[in-house]
Amino acid sequence: MTQPTARLLVLSAGLSTPSSTRMLADQLAASSREALEAAGHDVEIRTLELRELAHDVLDSMLSRFPVGRMVEAVRLLSEADAVIAVTPIFNTTASGLFKTFLDAADMHLWKGTPVLLGATAGTARHSLALEYAIRPMFVHLKADIVPTAVFAASADFGGASASEGAEALGARSRRAGTELATMLQARTGPTAATSPSAADDERPEGAQETESDRGGPAISRSTDLDAEFTDFVPMGQLLRR
Repeated sequence: MTQPTARLLVLSAGLSTPSSTRMLADQLAASSREALEAAGHDVEIRTLELRELAHDVLDSMLSRFPVGRMVEAVRLLSEADAVIAVTPIFNTTASGLFKTFLDAADMHLWKGTPVLLGATAGTARHSLALEYAIRPMFVHLKADIVPTAVFAASADFGGASASEGAEALGARSRRAGTELATMLQARTGPTAATSPSAADDERPEGAQETESDRGGPAISRSTDLDAEFTDFVPMGQLLRR
């Protein structure tokens, strides 16, 4: 069955051109695209370089409503099925530009939106900033955060151990992309056919209600249980309830 088009919005808060932040953002977008296409989705990716919106972001913060290119950024955010947000780490936390963008946009735009987080810094000593500084911001915004957040140090892009670092970074990116695809797939998968009411409607007249019909586990001793548990008897049967 053809899946709906997945619209991804990529936010990169890098300040230079080129920047390692944009490189990581592109890598996460590519991994997410690969996982989503494998699940049957068409993928549409839009990328925003926040440095290009910097003046409009600040003006929107001061005026308390979107102005200039911030209007388009808010529209893309409201239409996105998922967001990939990547920031450099400055002074142990997200960059001021990244945080100001979050403050300038309506916080309700993030509610329930799957978000894949990424960050870059000079050394791996800053990697925990993703967990103690950046993830809590998106928890407050009520976003659905992808479990794996991806950090990349300068060594992951170059240096003596570049090949080893790139391989590890690639593995983390693929895992995060797969988790994002799984979250989106869960949102678009069928649910009505497995609801208790639907099961009740399809049960033949006079048929006995089963454990699975009551919302409990459907147990098949031949396939679902390891050999050592083939004599398992549900508690409900033991108590004859």
